[in-house]
Amino acid sequence: MTEKAQELQQLISLSQDMLEKARKELWDDAIALEEERRERLRRFFSEPVQDEYSETVVAGIELILSIDGNLMELGALRKFDLAQALQGMDQGKKAVKAYTS
Repeated sequence: MTEKAQELQQLISLSQDMLEKARKELWDDAIALEEERRERLRRFFSEPVQDEYSETVVAGIELILSIDGNLMELGALRKFDLAQALQGMDQGKKAVKAYTS
């Protein structure tokens, strides 16, 4: 396996780890992995990919994008849950305020 292929596999693995952390609602861990992945992506694409590896790289990037789509869905669900919780807290504050007035 070439160095580029190993780097790509590490990027895919990091992406899968991010998704697993998000599924477990370990968002801080997922964000830390994303920061590491972003740096690795920057380094990976700092040099052109040789033509002979372009199909492999395209397939790897498509897989990473698919994983990112799943991450975004989980993030949107989490955002909705947090918004609902905040709305509930706001309603609770209003109820307390009305009761104590």
